[in-house]
Amino acid sequence: MFAKIALLNIVKHAKRSVVVFVGVAIAVLVLSLVGGVIRGIQDTVLGSIVPTAGHIVISQAASKDAVNPLDLKYLIPDADALVAGLKDDRITVQESVLTFGALVVQPVPTDSKQEAKNLAMLGQGVKPDTKFLQNIRAGITEGSFLPGGEGIMLSERAAKLLDVKLGGTVMVLTQDRGNNPWYQEIPIAGLFNSGSEQTDLGIFVVSQETARTLVDADGMSRELRFLLKDQNDAPAVAAALAKQVEGRGLRVEPWEITFSSLLSILRFLDILFFIIRLFFVIVAGSVITNSILMTVFERTREYGTLRAIGLKTRQLQAMILTEGLLLGMFGALAGLILGVPAVLGLSHLGLDMGNATEYIGFSSRIYPQLSWADVGFNFVFGTLIAVFASFYAARVSSRLTVSEALAYT
Repeated sequence: MFAKIALLNIVKHAKRSVVVFVGVAIAVLVLSLVGGVIRGIQDTVLGSIVPTAGHIVISQAASKDAVNPLDLKYLIPDADALVAGLKDDRITVQESVLTFGALVVQPVPTDSKQEAKNLAMLGQGVKPDTKFLQNIRAGITEGSFLPGGEGIMLSERAAKLLDVKLGGTVMVLTQDRGNNPWYQEIPIAGLFNSGSEQTDLGIFVVSQETARTLVDADGMSRELRFLLKDQNDAPAVAAALAKQVEGRGLRVEPWEITFSSLLSILRFLDILFFIIRLFFVIVAGSVITNSILMTVFERTREYGTLRAIGLKTRQLQAMILTEGLLLGMFGALAGLILGVPAVLGLSHLGLDMGNATEYIGFSSRIYPQLSWADVGFNFVFGTLIAVFASFYAARVSSRLTVSEALAYT
């Protein structure tokens, strides 16, 4: 009965009802979009960057506090044998990676007056069939990833700055472990676009054998990287691996430590999302409460008449609450009808965040993600705003006596 009366009152007082309906719908729509963007950023970090660099990384312990952590004295000897000997059923991929600093130079004829262009970059020496560097392997635009273990992978941006093309060559200048300069001309096997300017202009990729030749580090690597079946097992697996390499002067870090700064940013985003939710609770709640109060005050004499013919105070409160419940549910549903398709559409098209995300190391284009937990929360949130506002209005109305309500103007 209350539902039927509430529906009649919603239609009868359409203008006030529309204000409440729109207020709830807008709040739920905005929360859906903001939540989708934040989930997209978290998914990019946890689902892309972390597996790309490894769920667990083993490196020389002395490099952590070194002035130059890329110093070649911090390489791990016999890296391939060591990584192959580490065992844990929770590990799916384990590889050694040789990271080194180098100067990538445009080759020019010796008799040319042209000044060679150059870029200081970080080399990544990996297996040709590596399971890491996913952002680079997935972003290949020309050529292929180290065919036959030969060549170098450069980004399109770096190639443009160096004025080189696929099929051409670049000179890679390094300093070996004996502090002797060394250079090698390497053909360009492929070009990529990772979506991150920091990655594109800061990293090139060669095979690990080529990297070892460049820095005279036979059998050595900078890091041992591991991927797990479940990234949440990283601390436990890291502890198990630490026991296996005990006494070797190595540091074993799970991704929670390696990416602690990024996790801090993600936690900040969670706090920011909570503040946004709280802001909308205050703003939407104020608008909706005001609209419902105005509706109640306009119908005070009507309520007085109903109470005079036998309607109890609790029944009056239940009628007002039912009306608020329906408005909240309809408004929240409308917000989700607009918000869910918008998030799904953006999850395919992407959203350009500019330098905001490139600064912390990943693509400027974020793909918002739909979380059904957020959908459920937003629906409940929108409904409860109207219910709480109606509860307050119901209490205000029920405090009036029948005679005061009938005389109310």
